[in-house]
Amino acid sequence: MILSMLRNQKGIALITVYATSAFITVISAAAFGRAFWERRHVDQEITRLESMAAAEAGLQRALFQISQNAYTGFINTADIAWPSFTDVNGINVGNFDVTISYPNQADWVVIQAAATVDGVTRNLEGRVFLDSNLSKYLVYADASSFGSGNNAQYGDSNGVDPEGVDSNPDERTMMYFTGGWSVSGSNVHMYGDVLAEGGISGGDASSQVHGDTYSQTFTQNGLGNVTDDGVSGSILVGDGFADDNDRNGDGVVNANDKPDYHDLTDDGGDDTKAKETLTDMDLAFYQAHNNISSFGTTTATRYLEFQPVAGTNYTRVVQYTNGTFTTVTASYNLPSSAIVYVKGDAYIKGEIQGRVSIAASDDIMIVGDFRYTDGQDLADASHSTALLAKDKLYFMGNSLNVSGILYGENSSNSSVAFDAYYDVNGQADPNSKEYLRLHGNRIIKGSSNLSYYDDRVYGYDKNLKYYRPPGIPVVPDLRTVREV
Repeated sequence: MILSMLRNQKGIALITVYATSAFITVISAAAFGRAFWERRHVDQEITRLESMAAAEAGLQRALFQISQNAYTGFINTADIAWPSFTDVNGINVGNFDVTISYPNQADWVVIQAAATVDGVTRNLEGRVFLDSNLSKYLVYADASSFGSGNNAQYGDSNGVDPEGVDSNPDERTMMYFTGGWSVSGSNVHMYGDVLAEGGISGGDASSQVHGDTYSQTFTQNGLGNVTDDGVSGSILVGDGFADDNDRNGDGVVNANDKPDYHDLTDDGGDDTKAKETLTDMDLAFYQAHNNISSFGTTTATRYLEFQPVAGTNYTRVVQYTNGTFTTVTASYNLPSSAIVYVKGDAYIKGEIQGRVSIAASDDIMIVGDFRYTDGQDLADASHSTALLAKDKLYFMGNSLNVSGILYGENSSNSSVAFDAYYDVNGQADPNSKEYLRLHGNRIIKGSSNLSYYDDRVYGYDKNLKYYRPPGIPVVPDLRTVREV
């Protein structure tokens, strides 16, 4: 009986060992299976991350390509194919392809990047916004001081919002001064924001900034109390919106916080804007992309009238022998997007159909109205223009309507870059002129001498931010990325 019991216990022990071994085997198999699944899942996730990183590399490669000549306004939209890239061991692991589109040559570029790693494909879409100091400011003046005389009006009231300026700062008219803005006259009105590195001075209660001011001389102490608002004199400042900071932390925004007065800093930030710089004209670029090659080979004075061709999307350039604009020597048909580069001086007038930039290695003299087809004042997808003078822009007509981007670099280093002192015959004329209507943006490296016009209105054309003429330098900024 004892022997039988021992035998039964040995059997039970053996069964227990077998059962435990089987259980351990099952647990081990399950653990191994889960580990295998997790490892495979991790590998798949690593591959997905690698393909995402590759697609991001495609976006960055496209951004680099766009940036190469963006300072000239040329956007390289050639597709990019990267047939293979390797890991650290030199083994081929994947590829990416990038397509770049520039819809309507507006203010943004679309990048589509597709990358494949170990058979896993990820697709990214990026939007690159194009920003230019030549198209976003009503006035950009690079001078120690910029003066405004009597009755100057900058921008237009929108007739809806308080003080006539938009609540969205990105939609407002802006003026930028690398020095100071001196309001020496009365009845000066700016419908938008003023940015001045050297501060804003002068003016009386008849003059007003209907918007905000940003000044580099703006300072406040550690308690948030404004000790210098960057504005001296009696000029009024205010946009009418309750959108300012409680700087001193007393729970209310009031006069102690200096509403509508802000800081201009090196890099921008909360309640500030960043300082700006300009890039000089690249004459070699305009010469290389000139649509009338003979104008860029020898130094000469050209007398040019721009005429829209009925029923087409292009402009004809008619060349005359002299400033009387009577004897034609040649005519040229431009493509819908064109650059006309003159090596020397250019006397111009007429209307623009399409997108046309006129660049001169010296001066540009505006002797008659220069605007868009049928007297259109503002740019659109089919019309935009720029007058780019390496030295000066002369406003010579007794009364003028001028549209587009107006740029005077003042390479001769005289004090004046925009001048109205001369008549249409090029003779000095100290007498006052009738009126000047500018519909666009002025970029002035030097001072402006346009006060000879009794009646001056400087209208801002925000469409030039979106529909720039060719050859306008831009800064690309990758702002939005999404997986598609």
